[in-house]
Amino acid sequence: MELRIDMWNSPRTYKDVYKETLRVSFKPLSKQAEKLVIPDVSILQGRMFLNPKAYSVLSKIIGADGEFLPVSYEGGDAYIFIPLRVAEEAGALDARLSRKNEWGDLESLAFHEEKVKNWSLFRCEYDMFMSLQCQEEVKNAIEQTDLKGVFFTNDLGNTFSNQFDGNIRDAN
Repeated sequence: MELRIDMWNSPRTYKDVYKETLRVSFKPLSKQAEKLVIPDVSILQGRMFLNPKAYSVLSKIIGADGEFLPVSYEGGDAYIFIPLRVAEEAGALDARLSRKNEWGDLESLAFHEEKVKNWSLFRCEYDMFMSLQCQEEVKNAIEQTDLKGVFFTNDLGNTFSNQFDGNIRDAN
């Protein structure tokens, strides 16, 4: 269990665990999902899937903030990016403005931006490492090269804030 990437949300290195290329798949979960295109970039549990196009765009920007694991999938070769930067390790979580409700669900998330300004991507323990925060440079690179599969929001406390907005969904 300790070595399973799908069981551990916390940032940890896997480069010495997986010596061979991992196999991932994008199996449709419904009849409607069969028509969906595999994304260029996808984020799940604070980790990123990058197809070759996304890797060529983002690898130099985000590379210092984590590690790339080679994977293969229906479309060929790709990468899983494991972000290793943690806001709390740099004292960057703003505990005054970050809140959870009575059930422990995230309501707001805030950071001391000056403490993460040199990181392209990072995660935080406060939300159990489930989301991925990025700097404007990452967002701009994704949008300018028309990479598909992710959406951006300033509402850091709401994981699903605008992903179902038609304009956002269709654009990203």
